[in-house]
Amino acid sequence: MEQTSRDRQSAQLQPIPHADQRKILVIVNVDIMAWVLLRSWLFALKGRGFDVHIACSRGAYWEKLAIAGFRMHAVNLRRTFNPVAHIRPVIDLIRLIRMENFQVINIHSPVAAAVGRLAGVLSGVDTIIYTVHGFYFHDRMPRIRRFVFSAIEWLLGRFTDAFMFVSEEDRQTAHRLGIASPNARTCTISNGVDIGAFRPHDRQDISVIEFRRQYRVCNNLVIGTVGRIVKEKGYRELLEMAARLTAEGLDAIYLVVGDSLPSDRDQFGQSFRRMVADSGLSDRFVFTGMTDRVADCLAVMDIFVLASHREGFPRSILEAMAAALPVVATDIRGCREAVVNGVSGLIVPPGNAVALTNAVRRLVNDPFERVEMGRKGRAIAVERYDTRIVQERFADFVEVCARGL
Repeated sequence: MEQTSRDRQSAQLQPIPHADQRKILVIVNVDIMAWVLLRSWLFALKGRGFDVHIACSRGAYWEKLAIAGFRMHAVNLRRTFNPVAHIRPVIDLIRLIRMENFQVINIHSPVAAAVGRLAGVLSGVDTIIYTVHGFYFHDRMPRIRRFVFSAIEWLLGRFTDAFMFVSEEDRQTAHRLGIASPNARTCTISNGVDIGAFRPHDRQDISVIEFRRQYRVCNNLVIGTVGRIVKEKGYRELLEMAARLTAEGLDAIYLVVGDSLPSDRDQFGQSFRRMVADSGLSDRFVFTGMTDRVADCLAVMDIFVLASHREGFPRSILEAMAAALPVVATDIRGCREAVVNGVSGLIVPPGNAVALTNAVRRLVNDPFERVEMGRKGRAIAVERYDTRIVQERFADFVEVCARGL
């Protein structure tokens, strides 16, 4: 029988020697990422007996992580490409690594991954594991910039012992471009979703009715999105889509779940709100800001849209699928891997507001297709992306890589 891709990946998982299995430093840019995206994975490590430390910028989720039992270390990591801004964080990480004698580090997101790997190499860490949530370079980036960022990843890849990817397409890209060296261990873990928390809701549920009243959506059709309000999330196309459909007479509410973070480079949130007001659509857009009630927000939506220009493997899509929502997403890595075009949703070209409008209009006009796509999306999420499965893959990979001492 032919060996499957995952079997071939598993066969690579041989122990990396000289690493401390009991203690690990996880490096991320900001505490919100550790709390919202990584928490279940890090709990899985604790369940395997790891002493989990987290180094990141201090924010609103710091105390929650500390109360949850993670040992927190403040390092002012910043989302910027200015090399000077990273000198202090590199020095702070080197001091931390040497003081605590970490021999295994796990890094997340492009900037933290670059800073963390540099600090790890200079500190003599035994094992550097990079969890790739999406490379910064992408198909639509100008050729020279794409070359520069892929070259940086290639260089840093020389100092990376193991890669785990949330996107299989990213894993294949890393091998094709030589970012993952021949000696590096690699696997694809995907992203996960709590299928119990994110589930279909009856529109007559009291919680759903109250949430609709709170955000003024009442009985309107609700088209929603979830994510940081930054330019690369495609909010301009979302606004143009809303303007076109409103001009056609569609009585819909556009629910935006999220906001800009202080660490975001473009700080697009306020600009986008002004664009909505200037378009005369303030009464059509509802902004929740940053919230822990994403599941409740999805429960009031009829259609989920993610118009991003770049993603890794968007958890927001998986959450929407688990909530039995039809998804309209862009033809970029991660999105096209999560959404089965024509089955659980529709895929459109990135940066194309007309195509986005056409896809959403199709679902608006066909309630039966919306329900069927949502039902099939839920089934896919349960089968492939249950967070319990993904967190075990994560913990298995880290444990094997760290085994040795």
